Amino acid sequence: MKNGGQSYSKSCYQLAIPAPALYDCGHLRLSTMSLKPHALVVGFFRLLARCAVRHPKHVLFVAALVTLAAAPGILRLKLRADGLALVSPTAPEVIADKAVRDHFGIHDQLVVLIRPRHADGIFNPATLQLVRDLTAEFKQLPGVAPADVMSLATEPSFRLRPGRLIHQAMLEPSLETKAELERLRDDLRRIELYNGTLVSDDGQSTVILVGVPSGADRSQFYGKVLQIITAKKAAPDEIAVTGAPVAESLFGIQILEDLGVPGTVLGAGAREAGKTTEWKMPSSLHEARVFVARHIGLVPLAALVMMLVLLLCFRNVLAALLPLPGVVATMLLVFGLMGWLGVPIYLTTAVMPVLLTVISVTNDVYLFSRYFILLREKPGVNHVTLVVETFDKLARPVVCTSLAAVAGFLSFGFSPLVPVRTFGLFTGIGALLGLFLSLTMVPALLVLINPAWLRPRQRHGAPPVSWLAANFAGAGQAVVRRRWWVVGFALAAAAITPFGLRQLVVQDSWTNGFDPESDFRRVTQLVNDHYFGMHLLFVSAEAPKTIQGEIASASINFPDVELPAALVGEPVLIAGSPIKLSTGTPSDATSAVRQSHIEIVNRSGDSIFVRLARTGAATNFQDALAKAGWARFEIPVRTHFQPELIRALGDFGAFIRERRQDAVGGVLGPADYLATTRFMLRPSDPNARVLPDDAGGMKLLWDYYEMALGPERMRQLVDANYWQSLTTVFLKDANFIGTARLMRDLRDYEREHLAPKGIKISFAGDVAVSQSLIRGIVTTQLQSLIWSLVGIFAVTAMLGGSVRWGFYCLLPSLLAVVIKFAVMGWAGIPLGVATSMFAAMTLGIGVNCTIHLLEGFSQARAAGKSPPDALSQSLRLTGPPALINTLAISLGFGVLMLSQVPANARLGLLLVLGLVNCFVASLLLLPVLLHWWPLKDFCESKSGADTN
Repeated sequence: MKNGGQSYSKSCYQLAIPAPALYDCGHLRLSTMSLKPHALVVGFFRLLARCAVRHPKHVLFVAALVTLAAAPGILRLKLRADGLALVSPTAPEVIADKAVRDHFGIHDQLVVLIRPRHADGIFNPATLQLVRDLTAEFKQLPGVAPADVMSLATEPSFRLRPGRLIHQAMLEPSLETKAELERLRDDLRRIELYNGTLVSDDGQSTVILVGVPSGADRSQFYGKVLQIITAKKAAPDEIAVTGAPVAESLFGIQILEDLGVPGTVLGAGAREAGKTTEWKMPSSLHEARVFVARHIGLVPLAALVMMLVLLLCFRNVLAALLPLPGVVATMLLVFGLMGWLGVPIYLTTAVMPVLLTVISVTNDVYLFSRYFILLREKPGVNHVTLVVETFDKLARPVVCTSLAAVAGFLSFGFSPLVPVRTFGLFTGIGALLGLFLSLTMVPALLVLINPAWLRPRQRHGAPPVSWLAANFAGAGQAVVRRRWWVVGFALAAAAITPFGLRQLVVQDSWTNGFDPESDFRRVTQLVNDHYFGMHLLFVSAEAPKTIQGEIASASINFPDVELPAALVGEPVLIAGSPIKLSTGTPSDATSAVRQSHIEIVNRSGDSIFVRLARTGAATNFQDALAKAGWARFEIPVRTHFQPELIRALGDFGAFIRERRQDAVGGVLGPADYLATTRFMLRPSDPNARVLPDDAGGMKLLWDYYEMALGPERMRQLVDANYWQSLTTVFLKDANFIGTARLMRDLRDYEREHLAPKGIKISFAGDVAVSQSLIRGIVTTQLQSLIWSLVGIFAVTAMLGGSVRWGFYCLLPSLLAVVIKFAVMGWAGIPLGVATSMFAAMTLGIGVNCTIHLLEGFSQARAAGKSPPDALSQSLRLTGPPALINTLAISLGFGVLMLSQVPANARLGLLLVLGLVNCFVASLLLLPVLLHWWPLKDFCESKSGADTN
């Protein structure tokens, strides 16, 4: 039949689809399209849209079925907010940290701060009793060993219990009188070791350190500690908890709260973090963020904001609600897939729901805008025909923008950080799913919906889109007339960016991951101010030495063995050491080995006589020894009995202590503990802190230390062979540059002063591991930016059909990103795990405006319009939806600024500024570029024009 000069096939009569333009669901009509790869890709997605138009109910049914199949996977999702999740397990710092922690039995600690309101600070009976009670209850927690809890109630004093040779604990006896409390104050001053570690420098607070058992669920453990503390709330003292495990737990709670998970589901940790959940008017930005997280959630708020923007722009409630099915489906598909694959939610992936919400709506804005224009301009045409025309015209830019976003997100796949790779992969999958849903569900819904419900009503006046279109039409020529101003501004902006880039800093402190107004940040800052510091750098000093040789069988008369005296300067250096005796060679079938340890050692003349601990029968060794006539021995020397080595470590600690410019708050090492132990033994001796000059005296100090604190506490300081010891460096801040400088200086000191003495150092602790994280952040930023540029250029150049198309798409967004980096430097916004991702994300999302403007220009030129007229038409058609889209996604991303997690809030700010910059740069640069170097390749556009 004929209709307006166009012929329609019989099979498509009911839908009024033009036959020459039809890509049938069963085959492609190659006569209407090129075999070029970019045309095939676009043709495939046009085919999807047309299939959805022909079979809308089937498409919606399949989409619902697939979504429902993926949705149960959400119930399998787990959260990982621990610090080690953010670093590569193969990083040298991570491996060294694990080795040191395992070797010394170190656990991350919760810091329970007790701050009394008493005029005398902690020196009052009630507070000291509270310390005793809490210490006793913490020791009863599952998995907690006595050595894992440290407080004034656990540490020894130099005073002896009446009538016994056992040292009192610091809080013995009951300490009720004023005189007893003043004596405690004086004892703490004299001992020195506890000031800055267990007691604040002003005496106004004290802490209890609780080690988190290995393998324990930190959130659950934190919740149990809070339950104990909550039971003591009747006490007049303030009790608060901080520390790295608390930070990880609170990160998890805040992430889930931001996603809208109710506080009742999150447990005791959330209730303590929240203090209260009743409705009240927020009085600060921090309270507003908490209010939004606990009563609304960022994801619902982002969707609500974007729907409101669409409602204001299109003046139609249904138009504002149409993107919601696609948003919900994308979310369920992506997170359901993560759940089925066992991929946890990290700090990085926690922002994905907001991102997916925003990305899912991006294409719909352009599609709805064009469809509504056609409804308004062609009131007598069947709405199905208009749906087909809309998707035929916009298939290429929609596909191009979506694949560019996918390329931007997939660029994170090269990051050394697993959470960042996970974010890039699944956000890229989400963007791709959003493309499929936009070209299937959206046309299906538009076909099924009565167009009268969407068609603008004249009595309400034209929607803002119409007014915007008229103004955008003339904007291009206005920019062209002032093109030299545009060029000058762009060059000036590019010229000053290096000054801002040089001021960029990298954030590696977990304390800065919390709002400055939060209780956790306040308590942490209080501990940093009045104690040595919250950030720990463990420095392991290793001085291995083994004596070995051969002795005649006559020198072995079990359990006694005679060794040459020249092997070791002082016999005590091998007292208690393990000994290995072997005959023959390892490959000799007749060889035998006997292992024991030395119980007694004495020097006599030119020999050292040692007595070994009795072990099981050694008949085979005796026979092999008699046959060989000799034996090889190996004995480790207990190098940490050597006074010169301990003094060297003491000098090393003094060197570190002087590095105040690198935020060093205090240092505790073997020399400090042994000097304090000697003072405890002779508190009246003014020279008590002077270390002995002989190995025997040093061994006695180690023995006394073990007797006073137990073998587990001993293990946390020195290993069983006395080869390796641990020095703890307390930092008041974890600045990447300062920490790197400190560690570099310690390496220099090792090379000059320790290595000649046979001492080798290695680093561990949260500060050391953060260095790996920083390298990962910097690497992520560079690699993702480079690969994003390459990927987006490849996608746009291929689908645009020319290299110039790809260059034009990339240039405005790239300039906007570089300027944003400079602004970050000037504004003091640090690069962190979350903010390191903004550049590639901005590139991937920010090119959509450029792509649609270029597509509109190409279609107008293919229709025979002159470059100025083509530019005006392109801006008229794509300018309003580009502005609406920028406004909607900027406000959608802007919701992230209300996140309780400052890193996510900064990411939201950077994305908003970056996308606005991309929009402005596109409107200013593209008209100038198209005026000077118009696009020449219109093959795909011509094809699209012909088919429509």
